[in-house]
Amino acid sequence: MHVKNPRHHTIRRRLTAVISACALALGGVTVGAVTAPSAAAAPLIADTPQLKTWWHDNGERNTGTTIANDKVRESPFYEVKVADAGPAYPWYDSFTYLSIPRGGKGKPGYSDPNLGYYHVDGAEFASDANLTMSWSTFLYSTDVWVDVTLTTGQTISSKDQVTIRPRALNFEKVQVGASTIRIKVPYSPSGFRFSVEFDPQLYTVYDESSAAGGNGSPDPTVIANREPRNSMLIFAEPMITPGHTDYNRVVPQSWAGDIYYPAQGWATNLHNVDADIIYFAPGTYYMGSQYHVTLPPRVKWVYLAPGAYVKGAFTFSNNDNAGVYKVTGYGVISGEQYVYESDLANGYQRRAQSSDNCHGSCVKMLQFSSAGGRQQYLDLHGVTIAEPPYHSFVVHGDENTFEMRVEHFKQVGSWYWQTDGPELYTGSRMTDSFVNANDDVLKIYHSGVSIDNTVVWKFENGPVIQWGWGPRNIDGVTVRGTQVIHNRMHPWNHQYNTCVVNSSSHWADMGATNTADRSQTVKNITIEDTVVEGPVNCAISVYAQSNTENILIKNLSIDGWDRPVRSGSEADRNQFSRFEAYTDGSGTPVTIGNEHTQSRGLKLNGYRVGGVSIEKWGGNWQADQRGRLNFSGSLWENWNSWS
Repeated sequence: MHVKNPRHHTIRRRLTAVISACALALGGVTVGAVTAPSAAAAPLIADTPQLKTWWHDNGERNTGTTIANDKVRESPFYEVKVADAGPAYPWYDSFTYLSIPRGGKGKPGYSDPNLGYYHVDGAEFASDANLTMSWSTFLYSTDVWVDVTLTTGQTISSKDQVTIRPRALNFEKVQVGASTIRIKVPYSPSGFRFSVEFDPQLYTVYDESSAAGGNGSPDPTVIANREPRNSMLIFAEPMITPGHTDYNRVVPQSWAGDIYYPAQGWATNLHNVDADIIYFAPGTYYMGSQYHVTLPPRVKWVYLAPGAYVKGAFTFSNNDNAGVYKVTGYGVISGEQYVYESDLANGYQRRAQSSDNCHGSCVKMLQFSSAGGRQQYLDLHGVTIAEPPYHSFVVHGDENTFEMRVEHFKQVGSWYWQTDGPELYTGSRMTDSFVNANDDVLKIYHSGVSIDNTVVWKFENGPVIQWGWGPRNIDGVTVRGTQVIHNRMHPWNHQYNTCVVNSSSHWADMGATNTADRSQTVKNITIEDTVVEGPVNCAISVYAQSNTENILIKNLSIDGWDRPVRSGSEADRNQFSRFEAYTDGSGTPVTIGNEHTQSRGLKLNGYRVGGVSIEKWGGNWQADQRGRLNFSGSLWENWNSWS
């Protein structure tokens, strides 16, 4: 596991949020206040073989402060109902969760601006702009209709004032009343994870960092993003019932081992559990800000039933005898009670200012230890991670013997820096997931990894697909069907770590060019069918620190650029560079592709910007043209077969 130095890695972006011209008043929903629960009738919950929804009677519609341990934050901005697509079926309620920046905590222990870098945590823009993220999850096995109602008092005049992202879904829409959109969601064994965006909620993000004279005024030529101020996500997940081939794999049965059922409320005794499985039934559980559970070695499975909401974090003990670990179920694990970089070595406060990083001691939502020399496995299925205070998922130990199967994973409310997506270890695969991150999203640092069908909502820090930070041996990775529905990426003080596809320079010294290792090779990587909706700062940056062979980037389509290209600015262009080796002192750079006998370099196929194909011989690839490709020295001939 590499350790990233946040002083070099973290991007601080100066942004200004501007409400769009079509935005209306919030209609009584007060940002930063508590609104009373709705006076509607008791919710109707679905629990049939075709549809399952759930509810929390302890929901609190609070948009600005921390909430009590025994409360679940409920969205005051949206309501969701679901019905089978057949005739005259009842409409069922689906609880709509809400995440707000920092969980309403502010900056405990680091609010003083005189602390300099230590004062910031990456959530500044989201907090200043009053951003929120709502989501609702249901399980289904047939086509359904989903009603999403905007409850702010804002209205729409047409179904065309609501956008579903990813746009490629092209779901059928029907306007129902002045503030409700009805969406037909066809059944799919892969499920769907999508954003529902009402025009009155849209705002525009302008970048200040490139303003003329550096005076901090918004630059109207740099539109970083256009997104809902209060976002609304729908997670339609496939029903797994008894008899389904995966049922016993993801839902604990009595024969799978001894099962412990925690009581609702305080969950601060889990380190003493003498069972194989911990089963969180529907309800609310909390660990507080001064505890996270290090599970006993016997515990190998944590299950969160639909409707389980656990405020806390889990570390699985090192267990050489454990063959398979599991974290499954459609419940939520929330880090809302922890401070940013909550450090065990600093009493669960933010890491000490004198410490460069706390990778070994900060709370992670899920943490595992991999036994050396013994193949182990992890099933991560269905779970939603909300408001991580640091990396959401980490494995310590032997990274080559911990194979993961990640399915229907969701990560939301990633307001802080360093809230990466899950790192996938040798032989792992990830499918049908949604990742909101404020750091690297898809980390392909290991061989034999496959990632399919990911929806990404990207905040400011880090790239979407990453294989850099240092020299590596990687062989055989495929990433297919990545849909980036929003992003606020931007090169703040460097261009090394902010693109859709990215291999960053070295974490310890991002400006150094002599950090390569010619004994290591990155090869046989295919990144295919990647779509970026909205403007983006750059598409591809490769700072090769290993020999690099047979990298195929196929069907990369982006809507356009977030800024006019600036003369002499590498940060506005796609970069392809190779670094010199530090190991032999010769200054010899690593090799790229066809410098090796019978091997390819990097192949760019089907690259489109704004719907226009970028061709090698078409005159539109150059750094100051639509394609913005910036080749370093002889690397021109190592990119081939464009079409």
